[in-house]
Amino acid sequence: MSKRIYAAIGLILITVLFTVGLGIIKNKDVKESVAYDGKAYSETRECFGTVLTITLYAKEDEAKSIAKKAFSECTRLENIFSAKLDGSELSRLNATAADGPVNVSSELMEVFCAALYYNELSDGALDISVGGLVKLWGIGTQDEKVPSAEEILPFVNADGCKYIVIDEKNGTITYTSDKISVDLGAVAKGYAAGKIKELILENMENAAGIINFGGNIVTVGSKENGEAWNIGITNPLRPSEICGKVSGTDMCVVTSGNYERYFVKDGVRYHHILDPFTGYPADSGIISATIVGNDSMQCDALSTACYILGVEKALALINSIDGVEAVFIDDSGKSHASDGMSKYNLNIGM
Repeated sequence: MSKRIYAAIGLILITVLFTVGLGIIKNKDVKESVAYDGKAYSETRECFGTVLTITLYAKEDEAKSIAKKAFSECTRLENIFSAKLDGSELSRLNATAADGPVNVSSELMEVFCAALYYNELSDGALDISVGGLVKLWGIGTQDEKVPSAEEILPFVNADGCKYIVIDEKNGTITYTSDKISVDLGAVAKGYAAGKIKELILENMENAAGIINFGGNIVTVGSKENGEAWNIGITNPLRPSEICGKVSGTDMCVVTSGNYERYFVKDGVRYHHILDPFTGYPADSGIISATIVGNDSMQCDALSTACYILGVEKALALINSIDGVEAVFIDDSGKSHASDGMSKYNLNIGM
């Protein structure tokens, strides 16, 4: 992983406001760390090309055992969903699905079905068929570059997801175009975070903790005193600072921002959230899209879709969906909240 990616991760696009003194990782290049302060056990490891931190409020031995299971689960899921691991199930599917139906695991099928649902719901903004485009730009890798318009054009699909055929009854997926390559980066991390939470709940009595998956935050239960968790929202104009917070219990808070993973060429910042309609980094006027709800994968998918849609369409989308709320920050620094965001005690000011 490049130092640029770690720097972006180190700034933590959503910062957990810990109240027990664990604080935030200060070393931007930390890949692994373990800490225990007598109340909370926190462990950090690299997974899915980003940094996963699990913090559990339990005795050290119990928390350490659960964390070990959680990181093992994350590795298992990465070997299913990663487009960057040559031996992953998704990589094998991408290599063969254009030749005919491929049998897939129930978990890969579940995530594909969800991704196609959000693709339709967002009028194509959430598009998992852009794997070739992601590889072409190479943002966050040693091969990052600004491609020419001629290089980009073949990867710009008019609703590329229509070339993905799912047969749930027989458990197969087929690509009807050899130009399709799927990247699940906008949904798989959210799915994995949800699975890790399920594992914690199954293995821990009176479960309490926080999962920080490269900035995708999932809270488990409430704090020891029964109070809600406070989750900070990074200021996209000054990523070392927070510009607001939300609070709640058993919630997911996911942000997509232009400061997470990017490179600069000739004074222009090129971020990793690619617009499937143009083939370039999204430029909708939104520079930070935070989604709050109860379903981690849903929040993950919607944060990417909304970033691409722009403020007006994104607010209309979120206000049409039960159980999710959002706050968007535009390129002038102005915030825009969905109708029910007050339920999470939003406090924001740039």
